[in-house]
Amino acid sequence: MNTSSAINGTIDAMTDFANPPIGWQHKAFGTDLEGRDGSDLEPLGISALDGNLLLPVMTLDRAAIAHNVDLMAQFCSDHDVDLAPHAKTTMSPELVRRQLDAGAWAMTAATVAQARILREFGVDTIIIASQVLDPAGIRWICDAQATDRDFFVTTLVDSVESVRLMEQLIAKVSPASRIRVLVELGYDSGRAGARTVEQALDVARAASQAPSLILTGVEGFEGMMPGASVAARRISVDSYLKSARVFTEICVAENLFENNSPKAPRPLVTFGGSAFHDLVVRELAGRWAVDNGVRVVLRSGCYITHDHGLYAETSPWADGPRTLQGAAEVWGVVLSIPEPGRVILGFGRRDVGSDAGFPIVLWRRRDGSNRSARELTITALNDQHAYVDVPADFDVKVGDLLGCGISHPCTTFDKWSLIPEVDSDYRVVGTVHTYF
Repeated sequence: MNTSSAINGTIDAMTDFANPPIGWQHKAFGTDLEGRDGSDLEPLGISALDGNLLLPVMTLDRAAIAHNVDLMAQFCSDHDVDLAPHAKTTMSPELVRRQLDAGAWAMTAATVAQARILREFGVDTIIIASQVLDPAGIRWICDAQATDRDFFVTTLVDSVESVRLMEQLIAKVSPASRIRVLVELGYDSGRAGARTVEQALDVARAASQAPSLILTGVEGFEGMMPGASVAARRISVDSYLKSARVFTEICVAENLFENNSPKAPRPLVTFGGSAFHDLVVRELAGRWAVDNGVRVVLRSGCYITHDHGLYAETSPWADGPRTLQGAAEVWGVVLSIPEPGRVILGFGRRDVGSDAGFPIVLWRRRDGSNRSARELTITALNDQHAYVDVPADFDVKVGDLLGCGISHPCTTFDKWSLIPEVDSDYRVVGTVHTYF
């Protein structure tokens, strides 16, 4: 089945039947736009910032998204790796479609609930980059595979105990089923994942002998590697990926992998890659992958919008022709200047994520014109307000708009069910739905 064609048809159907027209539940859109679809907005020529939409508002730069999608697709093509973007970043049918149309092999989910949503989007190849150890989750995987024999899904195991539990759950809910699994490699003080090659081999051997499991490859996530600096983190990531090579080579030598799907005829070796995709490709792609008969898959998710914080600081493409572009901004109005050097801005934790740093002030807008405002600093957020420190010589007044970049887009997308896409002049050219 052609994944791109299938998802186009399914998303078109969702737009007609599941995606509601603009209404009261879409917080940036006023009553004058109720009942319209996103495709109706571009001919209107309305601005996202000059009184046509409610504030605060999150905007997405359509050209920047297109640039980022094309850039990552070309990078993967150049290095002969597959891409399974992590959909938890946006959970958007429109943006998932663009990623698949650009050549993505699959999509990644963090949970069965997200995988269910992706299936509704029409996605037929999914990596669940976590363990599924609950009866309802196991049942959904088994039922989805039984309903559609072309559906490819794989999940993770990181211990002999999780292998045994999966076997017990499958035997209970669907005894005739088999589920594909990847061995999850971790690192000290990290998240889940086997901590040593020896532990990972115990897991791989157990999974390969489990009648109800299909050992399909190796998985890891290097994006949260600790370190005092980006340079230190890169050194640790490099060592982590080298251990993945050793582990994979042993599994290949012991013939532990079983690959029975035309969608993955070779074992998968998949790592994250939003911040360190260059290291993943350097260590795992190319000659090594060919010699070991494996397929390397990146699961980069945040690249689609990039950001002005976390990923702007860690991306290996900070400069040069492959630079990603920050596509997401959140705008609010200056509500109050209660004291010198302090501005209260009209957005807060309900509108923007702060798990990886506060928003970064980019622009001050007045009378339809922007000027740089990077001297301003957000120092705290309440539910609906931001505290902004302002230098004494910076001109700002009540009623001005401040436009802010974000850090780590995942925790901002989930605060907006409908987001306007804009052109370079902030004219609205479409909308993006999200399903969290």
